[in-house]
Amino acid sequence: MYRALKRLYNLGIYPEWWKLEPMSAKQWQAVDALIAERDAYCRGVVLLGLSAAVDQLREGFKAAATSTTCKGFTVGRTIFHEPSHAWLAGEIDDDALIARVRRTFETLIGA
Repeated sequence: MYRALKRLYNLGIYPEWWKLEPMSAKQWQAVDALIAERDAYCRGVVLLGLSAAVDQLREGFKAAATSTTCKGFTVGRTIFHEPSHAWLAGEIDDDALIARVRRTFETLIGA
């Protein structure tokens, strides 16, 4: 990830926000240092969920917690994907959809 971001900076690409997949704490440190060195105007990084399971995201959140640039997460598919499919297939009703989405979202907030 570090190499990819460095290459993008070398090409003159300076996004306001990075949206990155979960990384190890060591990788977060390298990304933090690169952003600090190369991009004073970057607002930070949001963690991308990639439809990962909640338990996998918990691990990603733990590593991201060591980061100075990670400001939050964008994990909509993890929250909405499965319950939405069940709802669209008529397997669950509106209340069940809302309950499942809420439960997953609150679990991720807690993580």
